[in-house]
This record gives sequence, structure tokens and C-alpha cells, in this order.
Amino acid sequence: MSDLDAIAEHPGHLPPWLDWLLSNTQMGLLVLNPDTRVVFVNKWLLVRAGLSFEQVNGRHLHEVFPVLEGSHFQRTLKQSMRTGFPAVLSQTLHPSPFPLYVQTIQRVRGALMRQSIHIVPMGPKDAVAAGQRMTLVQISDVSPNMMREGLLKAQAEKMSDIALVDVLTGIGNRRAFEQSLDAEVRAALRAHTPVGLLMLDVDHFKLFNDHYGHPAGDRCLRTVAEVVRRVCRRPRDVITRYGGEELAVILPETDLAGAVRVASDVVSALRETHLAHERSPSAAFVTLSVGVSALVADATNAAADLLHRADAALYAAKNTGRNRVVYCDPLGNMVSTA
Repeated sequence: MSDLDAIAEHPGHLPPWLDWLLSNTQMGLLVLNPDTRVVFVNKWLLVRAGLSFEQVNGRHLHEVFPVLEGSHFQRTLKQSMRTGFPAVLSQTLHPSPFPLYVQTIQRVRGALMRQSIHIVPMGPKDAVAAGQRMTLVQISDVSPNMMREGLLKAQAEKMSDIALVDVLTGIGNRRAFEQSLDAEVRAALRAHTPVGLLMLDVDHFKLFNDHYGHPAGDRCLRTVAEVVRRVCRRPRDVITRYGGEELAVILPETDLAGAVRVASDVVSALRETHLAHERSPSAAFVTLSVGVSALVADATNAAADLLHRADAALYAAKNTGRNRVVYCDPLGNMVSTA
């Protein structure tokens, strides 16, 4: 009589050393006969299934675990028993086939253990033909691994978000601007739709900082960012801090006239905050200079051209009195709306 036959006939009578070894193995072990009756189950599996040995021993697997009836695990088990080849269940597609729980609190919450399952046919190759082959099912708890992977993924996503967000204002940063500008321009060229670009600069910001202090300067930039956010509230509008006191706004599906209107609305909205700026030569409150451009479809380097023309328009706004909107028309002319 083989060891497997002995286990099948007397599942509760194992040599003490073997019983200790199997009971202390940190995985579930389940041995099935050719009829899928349980001929051996270890303590690890019983504890996590909340079952006694008497409830499991000698019973069909689907009687012990009704949830397995018709499942992917059952189909894989039958195929493995028929062919004699081992099988592994995908943790991604089938994370918790067995109703197992790490702790009682997880059972109460219905939080199943995440499992790695290996199906291993046992015995000689010719045993399957004689209908004598046993099958070992190994179940490992991979919940901690999945939890770590989840935490790492969440941290990676958070770091990715942080990498694209300006910490001071909460809007996108220079990197976010560059990525978005390239993506939106390429999308616009494919779809033959316009894209508007605003380059905004807080007028006389250095004088503001020198007079009110850097903490007040930070609050000023946050206020400006919030004003821009209130005006440019479409889901695809991209608002970023380009650098220092300069912001940039990408306006998908917006032509030059539309972009100029948005720029004027931003300038007006900031004026209405009446944020004091006693040292400004332009006004008694904080104001903006804005340069505007729109996509020229036949430009050799469309994204760079769009940025260059908006930047040139901003330069013109700052050099013609500030507190105004200047746009660059398709011919490259600078036109002020002030």
C-alpha cells in the first residue's frame, strides 16, 4: 500500500512528524481522489475556511465549498486531473476562488483572502488511466503581497500626480504644461480643431513681494490661480504655473477670438478681487498682462510656434502699459484689446 493509499483510507492517522509538518505548513493543502472527494486537508486550510475536519473529510469538494461548483477553478481542476498536467490559477483574473478568510474580522466584513492556487496531479503517469491519480491543491495567502502592490501603485500614482502639480498653487506645473501642450496640439491637428493659448504674468510681482513679503506673495499667486480656475472651468482646459509669477492656460477647441474673450474675462475677474498692490505703477490692485495666440495649422512646429507667439504677445502686453490683453494674429501682428 502506498503512502497516498494510506492517507486516503486513514486520513486522520498520520505519523506524528508528518502531521506536525503538514499542520505547520504556511499554506493550504488539499488532496483529492479521482472523484474529487477530500482525502486530506491540513489545519491551515481548515482554520481559514472555518471548518472542522469532520465537515471536510471524505466529502466531495463542491459539497464542502458549494461556491466552487461551475467555477473556473473546477474546470481547471478537471482538466488537470484528466491530462495529468499541473495548473496555476491567475491571481488577477481569479483572486479568491475559495471562501477563505485571514481573520475572523475579515469573515464578518466579507473580505476574502487573496489566493495563489496550484493544482498538482500526484502519482505515476499511468495512474490517470487506471483512475487512481490523486490531486494536490496548494493554496497560498497572497493578501499581503497584493496589499503591498496596491500601496506601491497608489504611491506611484500619487508621486506621478505630485510630479505634475505645482505645490504652491495646486494647478499644473511646467512639466504638465509641456506634456499637455504637445498632446492637445497633436490632437487638434488630427481633428482639424483650434487650440488657444494664454500666457499670463502678474504685473509688478517683485514690487508686491518686496512690499508685502513672500508669504503674501504666495497668497497672491494662489488667488490668481483660483481666479483663472473659476474662469477656465471646462474639463479639458489646462491651467498651469509656467514659472515664477507666470501662468499658462491651454484652451482646446478654442479659436483666437474665443481665447481673447477668455483672457479678458480672467483680467476682469482678477480686477474684481481688488487685491491691493500699493507699489504697482499700473493700478492700485493686482493686475495681469496676458498674451494670446491660437494654433496655426500649417506651422512647421505647431506647439513651439503656438507658444512663441503667445509669449511674444505677452511681451508686447508688458511693454505697452501692462494690465491688458494682447493677441498675436495669424499674420504675426500684435493687437491690444486695452
